[in-house]
Amino acid sequence: MGKIDEFADWTMHQWYRMLRKEAPAAAAAYDALPGLTPRGFEAPRGGAHLHVDAPLEFQGMSTQVGGMWPFGVGTASPMIGALLGRNLRTGQPLMGDPLSLFLAGIYSAPSGFVLALNGRGKSSLVVRICLMLKDLGFIPLCLGDLKPDYVGMAQEMGGQHIRLGLGGVGCINALDAGPIWHYLNKLSDKTRAEVDGQIHGRRVNTVAGLIEMILQRRLTEEQSEHTILSAAIRVATEEAAAEGRQPVLADLRRVIQDRHPRIRAAILDMDEKEYDAEVRDLVKGIIGLGPDGIFQGMFWGETTVEMDIYQPVVFDVSSIDESEALLRAAAQLVIWSYGQGGALSAKILADEPDPEDPEGKKKLGPEVHHFMVMDELWQILQAWEGSVYRINEITKVNRTKGLGQLMITHSMKDLRLSTEERTKMAMGFVERSSMVFLGGLAENEQEDLRQIRRFSNKEIQQLVDWSAEGTINPATGEMNPPPGRGHFLLKTSNAPGIPFRVDLTEPEKRIHDTNEAWADAIARARGKQVAA
Repeated sequence: MGKIDEFADWTMHQWYRMLRKEAPAAAAAYDALPGLTPRGFEAPRGGAHLHVDAPLEFQGMSTQVGGMWPFGVGTASPMIGALLGRNLRTGQPLMGDPLSLFLAGIYSAPSGFVLALNGRGKSSLVVRICLMLKDLGFIPLCLGDLKPDYVGMAQEMGGQHIRLGLGGVGCINALDAGPIWHYLNKLSDKTRAEVDGQIHGRRVNTVAGLIEMILQRRLTEEQSEHTILSAAIRVATEEAAAEGRQPVLADLRRVIQDRHPRIRAAILDMDEKEYDAEVRDLVKGIIGLGPDGIFQGMFWGETTVEMDIYQPVVFDVSSIDESEALLRAAAQLVIWSYGQGGALSAKILADEPDPEDPEGKKKLGPEVHHFMVMDELWQILQAWEGSVYRINEITKVNRTKGLGQLMITHSMKDLRLSTEERTKMAMGFVERSSMVFLGGLAENEQEDLRQIRRFSNKEIQQLVDWSAEGTINPATGEMNPPPGRGHFLLKTSNAPGIPFRVDLTEPEKRIHDTNEAWADAIARARGKQVAA
């Protein structure tokens, strides 16, 4: 518990410093409070006891005290991280989030997963966690807000709201290296080589994923498609850098169709006819990403607005119609990759000495920690389930580099794909999560749930009970919310989970209303006057 106590002391110290700076009078009053000891407050009328009796101890056979061991109710959870809600068993506050508990050394990975049916409070829980993390000094990144659920939260934080969509709303370059691109010339040779490798791998993964969505099949090595794509991206990057800019997909198409010598050399220098046959599907996929393709050039040109890596960011893609399922999924993939690049940029800058500092003590950037929210996982898997390979690459880097991550979907059924390999990979997103938050779920979920964690029958029944729909109040005619809204079960291992309830504060309700789009229709259905 040493690390927990140390982290708690540090948090208290930071709070006290802020209190002395912002409210000196309150700090003076706090200093005047008597000290709290195990015997009570040591002050006149403080209630301190002169003698504290030792607790009673009993011994018995295991057959006699079997109902008392293991303990029916566990000890209090660590008071670290975001305030999630109130423990439904003990009434105590429940605190914790993947990033804080990872930094405190309690969990081995800063990842979480949220599973619950629609209308059960998933996004409300996520907003609560993000708001708390911002107060703790971390930076939430909401990557691909489809509804939108998180725009109000970002605005409340004073964060960046980036709109992306068709018709000039905003685009994002599929080959964008992220904000680190502006600092490449300031990096040491060793760091520059490592960063160039990371950027290249992210570019290949993103563009390959987009092309696979167009072709509706995986790129193969039998046709040397991955090799060609990798070589073409390197050539396009070098040529664009010579012009002082980042590569775009038009550069990629050009170097492939021009039969660049380095690309031909990478696939054993085929003759022109063999080469054209080898790259035919690849070029077809890249053309499909262009202005005349189904994505209408959303990822074709330069990024419209660059993310600020030192403040909360929400990427709003709600302008893309729900009927454009493939485009929405493609936007998710590109934004997840771009957001990851931004978070990694901050880590690199915080570790790299500023070459302009003669003493070598100053870094290129401050140390910050990002928390990536990856919502609506079902959308990208449903549009093209082969995306599971690309998502796996993104999450693998997040685990390795210590980036906070929270993935969200409706059901374990969303992770059941057409092949056993893909299903196992998708299920792995949940299995590798240190914290799994489960809201109301259907009864037929229990088989899949028990593949990732050990659940008691009572826990399963609790999740099923929370899945019930709301009822109409006969007295008022108002619709009561579902009984399980805001109720979650936190599982961190095979041990019994912690049921808790999220009670939203008035500011949280104000900035986060997922039913806002339905407000007028609901009012009309209830016979109420709707303001013009």
